[in-house]
Amino acid sequence: MRGQIAATVLVLAPAAALAAPRIDSVSVKVLAGKGNDVVISVSIERPTLLDLNCDALIDPGDGSQIPISWNIGDSRTKTTRYEYKRPGNYRIKVAGIGKEACVGVKEASVTVGISTKANAFSNPPRCPGGWTLVEESVQGARYTCRPRPPIQGLRCPEGTSYFSERGEIGCR
Repeated sequence: MRGQIAATVLVLAPAAALAAPRIDSVSVKVLAGKGNDVVISVSIERPTLLDLNCDALIDPGDGSQIPISWNIGDSRTKTTRYEYKRPGNYRIKVAGIGKEACVGVKEASVTVGISTKANAFSNPPRCPGGWTLVEESVQGARYTCRPRPPIQGLRCPEGTSYFSERGEIGCR
């Protein structure tokens, strides 16, 4: 009986030593005032003290790839700065790769370079008198104003009628 217990322990020990670190989380933070720059943070969980090395690939969602790896003595969280070439909504994916691949896949979303109504109108752009802001046009510091239509149409002479089109009003 003792021989059986010892054999079981010997079989389980190598299996635990082979367990790879697991990708625990991925988060992304947009850097304020830095255009399309973000900081991507990836954390791993090491099941045992023997789980030292792990390799992963960050796919920022724009066709690029960023390799990331952990070695002996590294902290469990690594960060990298990344700049998107264009504004937009992106899905970031982190997955293990290679001979010493981390286990698992984690995803996060980020929006860069596009103002949402919540932050675009906390300090709204101002149009001159007689003009109104086109809300859908606000993208960061860029925006469009259009002439404010009159409260009441023009009184047109007999034989003509009021018109309003392409920002112009008149009688024809």
